[in-house]
Amino acid sequence: MQRLMKLKTLLLLALLVYLATLMSNLPASLVWRQVAPSLPAKVELQGISGSLWQGQVANMQVEGIDQGGLRWDWRPAALFSGELALDLEWRPRNSQVYATLRLGPGSVLLEKVNGRLDARSMAMVNKAPFILTGDWLLDVPRLKLEDFERVVEAEGRIAWQDAGGGLPQPLALGHLVAQLSSDNDWLVMQLSDQQGPLGLSGTAKWRPAQALQLDTRLQARPQAEAGLAEGLKLLGRPDAQGWVTWRARLQ
Repeated sequence: MQRLMKLKTLLLLALLVYLATLMSNLPASLVWRQVAPSLPAKVELQGISGSLWQGQVANMQVEGIDQGGLRWDWRPAALFSGELALDLEWRPRNSQVYATLRLGPGSVLLEKVNGRLDARSMAMVNKAPFILTGDWLLDVPRLKLEDFERVVEAEGRIAWQDAGGGLPQPLALGHLVAQLSSDNDWLVMQLSDQQGPLGLSGTAKWRPAQALQLDTRLQARPQAEAGLAEGLKLLGRPDAQGWVTWRARLQ
């Protein structure tokens, strides 16, 4: 009986290894055709190559917006916990971001998100009606969504280094920071500045398919360019200390 149990165990392990090997060698283009219809947004891939195990996409278009290239390496051990796990390298224009993606039943988890996004390039790609400068520095250990609707976990930090924005020329804003957390299925960003030209405090809240909600206070400090103070007046009347309260919902 003991020998029979050992034989069954060996056969089960051999079957699991075979299935993992078979899945890992599926062409990435074949897997993509099965996955694409279930995504919550229109995603088009160009130059897809490799396999489920390891591959790359030369260019991604999300809702018609160019999001650059993507490389991935599969973590087969995650299958034993019912997940699909991938190590990702995202390469939008003039930028690079690394992360681990874990897909489970109804859930999406991003881990160890680190990298840099060029603010000017991202504004151009997303057709923003103004110029941005500086770098967005990402350090996000965990960000988890359920059913592509709810943010159930979030921790980390996004820093906007040497921030600038505006038209026809960007105005210097200094260094700005967003500390991430989650609350009632929303991603909450606690906003602050580092004593630069723009004073900033307050929160921003976001969840998929919802408008970004801003509840902030802004101030042009003495070292700021004159145009910054004038621009803030378009958002509201400054109080006695020069702070402007700005609440908005942005799509």
